[in-house]
Amino acid sequence: MAKLDLPAVWRDIKTYRRAYLLTVVASFGGMLFGWDTGLIGGVLTMDAFQESFKLDPYSPNFANLQGNIVSVLQAGCFFGALASFYVSDTFGRKRALIIADIIFIIGSMVQTLCALGTTSLAQLYVGRVIGGFGVGLISAVVPTYISENAPKEIRGRCVGCMQLANVTGICLSFFVNYGINLDITSRFNSAKWRVPFALQMLPGVILLVGIVFMNESPRWLVEKNRITEAATALAHVRGKPTNDPDVVQELDDIIADFNGHEKMPMVAQLKSACSNKKIFYRSSFAVILMFWQQWTGTNSINYYAPQIFKQIGLTGGSAGLFATGVYGIVKIVVTAIGLMAFTEQLGRKWSLLIGSAGQAFAMFYIGINQAVHPPTGELDGNAIFAIICVYLFVVFYSFGWGPIPFVLSSECAPNHVRSLIMAAALMTQWLFNFVIAKITPIMLADITYGTFLLFGACCIIMGIYTIFCVPETKGVPLESIHLLFEGNIVAGCVKDAVPAMSRAKKIKNTHYAEEVEDIDGGAPKQNRSVEYVETA
Repeated sequence: MAKLDLPAVWRDIKTYRRAYLLTVVASFGGMLFGWDTGLIGGVLTMDAFQESFKLDPYSPNFANLQGNIVSVLQAGCFFGALASFYVSDTFGRKRALIIADIIFIIGSMVQTLCALGTTSLAQLYVGRVIGGFGVGLISAVVPTYISENAPKEIRGRCVGCMQLANVTGICLSFFVNYGINLDITSRFNSAKWRVPFALQMLPGVILLVGIVFMNESPRWLVEKNRITEAATALAHVRGKPTNDPDVVQELDDIIADFNGHEKMPMVAQLKSACSNKKIFYRSSFAVILMFWQQWTGTNSINYYAPQIFKQIGLTGGSAGLFATGVYGIVKIVVTAIGLMAFTEQLGRKWSLLIGSAGQAFAMFYIGINQAVHPPTGELDGNAIFAIICVYLFVVFYSFGWGPIPFVLSSECAPNHVRSLIMAAALMTQWLFNFVIAKITPIMLADITYGTFLLFGACCIIMGIYTIFCVPETKGVPLESIHLLFEGNIVAGCVKDAVPAMSRAKKIKNTHYAEEVEDIDGGAPKQNRSVEYVETA
């Protein structure tokens, strides 16, 4: 049974302090797109923004225009995620983050300085595409970079920190919108929307400065046959000398897993990702998880929370923004608790299952209540509980389908094609993020309560998928996760649903290099690293 063991968490922080520091710095990449996700919904409702671009909120085309402004960022993100494979594979994870961050900052500056002497949306669109390209590139590289550096004991918690930074960015942007709305009393002052756009560059600057002092991914260095540098990077992030037995063993495992797969070009990686049923399942697994994550409906609330609260029955611009800010606080708190008490204790699979059930209940209640008791503008008992269900939804999402798909995607992808698979997974995420951003205002206007019923049904389906198709990976070394996909995958995943029968417990202490040694007839351990590289 999962419990919040704060002393154990504190011991982990001291033991793995360098891994956590790397995680904190890299996770500012998650804050980048979280900030934009949260700010744009509030900005669209501001009279100052509508005045700057001469937008008519009562126009029948306004909902479609809102979708265009929000979703054009996701278009840029899609192509950024697509480019992440080449950039991170060619230049390394660390340099890829630097390149992406600079692109994002340029895009943010363009958005901040638009509508000067013109009411055209063209410059805003261009800025959001540029910024989106940087965000998409970052979003694909950060989970890869963290998972390839983090020890197996805290890997899930570390990768999940990207989602924690994401929701923190969302919350901060909510309250920036709220604070600006109260502080700048002039109704049509363009600073009301320019300041939120400008402030989103702050986490980008922190990431740019911090990542310079971090090490490169040891697994990427092994892939490029830079073994000495890989040993140094691995020892540094573990806080141990390069000749420490644990460092030597882990490096051996990494080298053994990469044996014969070093410096593979894109076509070869594509062929490898589809080379057999087991590898193809692992490759497509990340894509499917990201698809389901978007169909929870979370980004419909992230982007359009003020409009959704208004539709449920909470009237008043400031009230809607404040309720949205509280939504963000709930998301931060529950995500943090989930990472400390659920991801590594309860496990990935049960976090997803419980999350699916809770999300489905919340969405179904909101939809059914709106159908049976259409909002009248007064906060009666039904409307209040519907608002509570919005917060209930985020509670279950924040420890389940929020962070866990990033964790499982980065864990289950084979080492030699991880950058390719993460690119495909994040392309899928941003594609359907785009779809959700585009269709949500239209669905809220046309099918109203049916929007929430659709998302509730999707939550039920993804819970069923979790039972039969998602393995438990907590505590398993990256190089041994392939064992979870041996034999009958469905039977194994169903078995993992019973904690006492979880396969992860049996293989968490396995070492891939020893498996190879047994197969190769017992090559001396001290010669294995050199032998693997020479063979490749």
